[in-house]
Amino acid sequence: MNIKNIIAEDKTASIGISFDVPNEKEIIAIGSPVRLKAFFTLGIESPEIEVRTRKLGSLVDEMNDLAQSEEDGKMKTLADCANGLCGIISEGQGNKSAEEYINALAKLYDSSSKGNMLLNFMIFFILTNYQYNHKTLSSEWHVFMSSMKKSAARFAEQFNTCVSDMLLPFRNLPTVPESNVRYWNIPEQINASPTDLTVHIYYTHLNGTWQTAYVADDSFLAVLRIYVDMLKQANRIVSNCTICGKLIIKDKTNNSDFCSQECRNVHKREWTKENRIKNAESDVQCLYTQFYNNTNNQKRKLKKCPELLEQYNVRFNELKEKALIMKRGLSDDSPTSEIMAYSVQLLDWETELRGLADKLHEKINMI
Repeated sequence: MNIKNIIAEDKTASIGISFDVPNEKEIIAIGSPVRLKAFFTLGIESPEIEVRTRKLGSLVDEMNDLAQSEEDGKMKTLADCANGLCGIISEGQGNKSAEEYINALAKLYDSSSKGNMLLNFMIFFILTNYQYNHKTLSSEWHVFMSSMKKSAARFAEQFNTCVSDMLLPFRNLPTVPESNVRYWNIPEQINASPTDLTVHIYYTHLNGTWQTAYVADDSFLAVLRIYVDMLKQANRIVSNCTICGKLIIKDKTNNSDFCSQECRNVHKREWTKENRIKNAESDVQCLYTQFYNNTNNQKRKLKKCPELLEQYNVRFNELKEKALIMKRGLSDDSPTSEIMAYSVQLLDWETELRGLADKLHEKINMI
């Protein structure tokens, strides 16, 4: 697709997707409604559409990329160019004046195999709407200056409304608390959509199998709604990483709540920190820690004889496990009698282990 030479057949920009779940593939395409219908129903490819076949779930990666795009200025460039093109229409200027913005969008458009198709769709949508409104305005020039200004204002408002609706979900992304990291909250953002979501469904019988494609006009949220539903039917859930908020896809083989090992380590460190603070303030924990330290220190008497040390460890591990089981059933809110009974039991076990260590130590001296 030559993004600089868009022919505005109409003002509609479409995005379509089909799924091949068994082979872990998804196909996403952008273009005019007529071109996408021909592609998905008849398999007719065209230089006026952009098609990608990639790994299932790639759409989620693209959404994560756009959520972080404030850092690289992608969304700001889109907004600045859209505002500039709106000004061209409102002033009734020619396409020559729009070259700066068209070239900037064309430079941002990524036609490579790894290009972000959601970003490409928004660029295609902005340029399609601009070309349509500008072309229609040019055909309605009037003799009187007042009529010309009214027409220009009307078409500029029409363009601005459509583009604002398209960019709104990307502008209003929430952020992770105490950081500037943006992320998607899919249920909230879909439910907050101010308009109905319309999707065209095409059933095709290509390559000997039935395939289904979903195409939405001038809307990304409509495709997102279908995307989430289809993955759910394939036992895959689109969720958020509990640390950084990035979207992740959870399935039977990957039920993790984290997007990466880094976030998993952050969670582990925070969990450990919270538990250390909690345990440090716990009387029950203090009783166990004292028991463990006192009985573990008895091992120093036996370090010269691994065989006798192993005998001690067997009993030490047995009593340590029993102490942990009892501790799990207690808290600082437990009755005082239960905590006292726990303390007495630990003292008995400590006395037993100290006696065992002394007895084994005597054997070392006899050797």
